[in-house]
Amino acid sequence: MSLDTRILLFAAAHRSQGLDQLFPSVTWLGSLYVLAPLALVIAAVLIQLQKRWEAMLLVIGLSGATLLVHLLKLVLARPRPAVAERLAALPSDSSFPSAHTMQATAFMLCILFIVYRIWPQWGALTALVAALLILLVGASRIYLQVHYPSDVLAGLMLGGAWILLVRKLL
Repeated sequence: MSLDTRILLFAAAHRSQGLDQLFPSVTWLGSLYVLAPLALVIAAVLIQLQKRWEAMLLVIGLSGATLLVHLLKLVLARPRPAVAERLAALPSDSSFPSAHTMQATAFMLCILFIVYRIWPQWGALTALVAALLILLVGASRIYLQVHYPSDVLAGLMLGGAWILLVRKLL
């Protein structure tokens, strides 16, 4: 049995009423329905503050991560896990990599770099909150049984690599 399957079975065996209620909400923190409008509002505020580099980092970072993850899903076409009962509707796209995790990682890293640049005194707290949110989104995708753990890990790594590249190029 693969490590991916063992982790999914572990998550299914440790379900609780509290987690069953928490993770469907937490998973939205990686959704474009939440992140895209939030990114646009933040970018607009940054432009008003004459922080154009920061606004570009956020918009290019999130939109590029979204485009990249969906291209990879089309090319790789990994089926979704069918190990245990799912606790969320099955997305129509393929499994690898996790778009929610990659988008949450890209968004939160952009926010972290922006905060460090504008308000460095808030950097440590922002890093802690960003790490917690990214981990919760990734865990939610596994708990809900819509992604393999390797999908989530790939989304985390690719999202981080993408933002580091965008930051360097800007």
